[in-house]
Amino acid sequence: MSRKEPARPEPERKVLLAVREDSIDQRLLSSALSLCKRMDAGLEILAIVKGETLPLPLQELLEALRKEGLYYSLTRKPALRRRDIVNYANTHECVTAVVIDSLEGWESLALDRNSDPWKRLECPLVTAAPRKTSQE
Repeated sequence: MSRKEPARPEPERKVLLAVREDSIDQRLLSSALSLCKRMDAGLEILAIVKGETLPLPLQELLEALRKEGLYYSLTRKPALRRRDIVNYANTHECVTAVVIDSLEGWESLALDRNSDPWKRLECPLVTAAPRKTSQE
């Protein structure tokens, strides 16, 4: 299922944000939004989301994108592997950076945990993991 909300013409450059419903963090979303603004780019969102309702932080990001007048598209996925993200970015010339929460955790979704598809990524990879507190 895909949803496009062009508040302005589709930009030449886009940031790809890959999110998992159980790992959505405000720092991740803020990083993606800030990167789009600095690069004058749109945002492609690939999201693993169960159910019809988007998580509140993702809804708030979409509202912020609308208010800023930034182009975005949202594609819901039942599953998303590291390889899928790399292939998507590498086959879409407009993707100039990929933003994920962390390198960790995607491996549990991969059949071959020894491979490292991130090495094949042809654009910068930004990880915006939540900050760890001293109690963790």
